Amino acid sequence: MYDDLSFLKKFPKDQNELYIVYDLYTFDNLFRLLLVKDFNHEDALCFILGNCSLSAVVFQERIHNKKYKKLSADDKMPPDLAACKAQLIHYMMNLKSHNK
Repeated sequence: MYDDLSFLKKFPKDQNELYIVYDLYTFDNLFRLLLVKDFNHEDALCFILGNCSLSAVVFQERIHNKKYKKLSADDKMPPDLAACKAQLIHYMMNLKSHNK
């Protein structure tokens, strides 16, 4: 299960070395990529809870409301593209907070 998670090297991390999952788009793509790597829904959720920094929106909309159970590996995007989009979203969120 943990054998080939090399795509995670491209995901942004916070100061605590946790993967930054602050938006629903990043959560969905990371979750689907874990499903592709033979995680079941509960294992993918445990991985994310243990290794990711989550926003309240992600926690409420995907975890608390159990919408993660509806995600499917069939809808995944390529790992490199998902990681690049996660980096872009993280960068854009930082620009917004620095411009205030």
